[in-house]
Amino acid sequence: MGDLGKETGSSLADGYLYRFGQFALDSWKRTVSRADSPVSLTPKAFDVLLFLVQNPNRLVTKEELLQAVWGDAFVEEGNLTQYISHLRKALGDNSEETRLIVTISRKGYQFTARVTVEEAEDIAKHATLQATATETSKTDARPVEFPTKEKVTKSPVRLRRWFGAAALLAVIAALFWLYWSYRRLVTLSVTDTIVLADVDNRTGEPVFDDALNTALRYELEQTPYLNVLGLDKAYGTMGQLKLAPTTKITPEIARHICGTSNSKMVISDSIADAGNRYHLEMRALDCGSGATLAEERTDISTRNQVVHELGATAVRLRRKLGEPTESLARFNQPLEKATSVSLEALQTGAEGTQFFLAGNAGGALKLYQQAVELDPNLALMHGRMGAAYLFLGNTELSAASYTRAYQLRDRLTEKDRLNTEINYYGRVTGDWEKEYSSVLRFLEIFPRDVLAHANLRAAFVYLGQPDRAADEAVETARLQPSAYYFGSAIQSIRFASRFNEAKSWLAKADALKLDNSLIRRERLIVAFATGDRDNVEKILKEEERGNYREDFLHEHSLIEIQEGRFHSAERLRLQALGRTSKASNADWWVVLSALEDAEVGKDVQARRYESKAAGSPLDRNNNFALALALARSGRTAEGGRLADQNSAERPEDTLVQHYFIPTIRAAIKLRQHDPAAAIDLLRGTAKYDLAFTGSFESVYPAYIRGLAYVALGDGQSAAAQFQKLIDNPGFSVRHVIGPLAWLQLGRAQKMMGDEAATRKSYETFLDLWKNADPDIPIYQQAKAEYAKLQK
Repeated sequence: MGDLGKETGSSLADGYLYRFGQFALDSWKRTVSRADSPVSLTPKAFDVLLFLVQNPNRLVTKEELLQAVWGDAFVEEGNLTQYISHLRKALGDNSEETRLIVTISRKGYQFTARVTVEEAEDIAKHATLQATATETSKTDARPVEFPTKEKVTKSPVRLRRWFGAAALLAVIAALFWLYWSYRRLVTLSVTDTIVLADVDNRTGEPVFDDALNTALRYELEQTPYLNVLGLDKAYGTMGQLKLAPTTKITPEIARHICGTSNSKMVISDSIADAGNRYHLEMRALDCGSGATLAEERTDISTRNQVVHELGATAVRLRRKLGEPTESLARFNQPLEKATSVSLEALQTGAEGTQFFLAGNAGGALKLYQQAVELDPNLALMHGRMGAAYLFLGNTELSAASYTRAYQLRDRLTEKDRLNTEINYYGRVTGDWEKEYSSVLRFLEIFPRDVLAHANLRAAFVYLGQPDRAADEAVETARLQPSAYYFGSAIQSIRFASRFNEAKSWLAKADALKLDNSLIRRERLIVAFATGDRDNVEKILKEEERGNYREDFLHEHSLIEIQEGRFHSAERLRLQALGRTSKASNADWWVVLSALEDAEVGKDVQARRYESKAAGSPLDRNNNFALALALARSGRTAEGGRLADQNSAERPEDTLVQHYFIPTIRAAIKLRQHDPAAAIDLLRGTAKYDLAFTGSFESVYPAYIRGLAYVALGDGQSAAAQFQKLIDNPGFSVRHVIGPLAWLQLGRAQKMMGDEAATRKSYETFLDLWKNADPDIPIYQQAKAEYAKLQK
């Protein structure tokens, strides 16, 4: 056994039996069984599994795993991947919903099952036999005998035997104590959720109700060890139980929510008067039986110590629930610092959150403002004010609130400190590289956090990595299969031009009866992109009188533009704009029309739209699209001034500095007959060519870069740029430069002398525009150029 241990790395063996689900892993025998049936594993695969099981519910880095199993021996990372694949196959770990071994992208792995630890039976027997053998050897040792009376010679032997038996019993008792200690240890897996009951307030002071509920939730949510059922899920479950959202969640109701939501346990707390003090109790209750699994209590001397003691008591309870010591030390920001000592401020903020969840952002904002008046350092409420302002469309005040929260972020828990950084970089400075770094740090701690995965998806979208954005959006929708996240996933998959996968997700949305405007619009876009004309007509017909009629009038106009029917598109947009309730929507379609007209040579019409847009207070995205339209229609001085003004306001913004400004300035240089300068300006944008910007995208930098190469006579370089648009139809399908890329590719191929490829590209474009308006300048040019090719 010793030699085998050296060969197979059994230094990991600790003599314990690990149970997870239907599996049992005996670290001494080096066996794994499932429902008493053996599972066959190679020695190294067993060691990999053993180390993961010994470190459940945390990120185990690849480096850590390689060191633990292989030591200093050189092993390629690909080998580890193969062992993980072998383990998943052997364990039947093929369900995305309940995966035992979760891959944390580019970091490592996490074993997500709930693990219980017992002392292996053979170890107990071995220790007993060892103890017996030791005692027997002691009692059998015969000392030199001297002639004495029989009474004297027998007494020491009996005494030694008595002590030997006592020692044996002590060993057995110790083993049983260890056994029951491990059996009774409360542990939680990463997927186990806990339900919070409302505080049982026996003080007669109403302020304790909302204040303590908010503070306790915040305290428990700061640690990755606990997975607290979200308020939205709790209220949704109450709806299933026919309970009003205003119903007080008593421990009994919390247990019903617990059972319905397949949660693990309930945390309840109570506060009562105790003479001139307060008495606080906190319990963890079994979801099914209601039995107390762990409890903590304390007396509080003064009112302004209540929040502090609530946090301290919760930390002690967390320890009893099995949270590791290092986790308790790291995720233990004093609650009164992370929130506030002011119960009134916490109560007011909690009422504001109730308003916000009910869709009343205006009412929520007033309460958040009152909360920060009571405690100006309440960082949490400054962040929520930012969200409320953003919801109400006031981006300037939203940015100010997010900035104040960022300035106070060191007061927050690690979780909310990272969330505050994410909001600040994404919504205030626009530094998506920093936002991305913050999200990665967040996900190292909370790998299953839905909002964090959504934020990571956003980072990939804005950083021009559509495939990674699609993968992250899929993970988000898997973790929380709502209409919102499904729509986001389908859109992201479409950006990545994975149309068959998008169709599959649309079918899943139908099966789950998930529906919203985004899902419906993506169904139309995917049908058009894949040439399913019958389905396009069917969808447009169905939506003519639906709730999203305005959206689909605009979507229909984009299809018309793609096929060169500008007059029809204009009529559709006028119908939609006559129904719109948001000025920003109207502004966008006016600006987009200007840019589309400029690209096809309709400069007079473009300038008409530009002048109309210039008279409106435009947001950032509209301003940049207008600046590009001005540059492309020949009003280069105006476009340059607008670009410079917006650039100065956003010095740290990734898209502004590395996408918008270079593209606009390159378009200006192109119009000024300086293509070499245009190419120089666009050299640093290639990394972001596939970014979704919310303004002009559709791989626009590559399109302008390609036009500059054409102007220089470099057909080969130009062709590569236009091919980038053609290879990414998920982006180019919604802008006129998508079909124009085929025409420009034909022009580049003509420079290269490839006549067959030139003809094919021209024919593709003319087929796409076979029903185009005959008065479009670029269409007239294309037909004339093709006629020359035929001659």
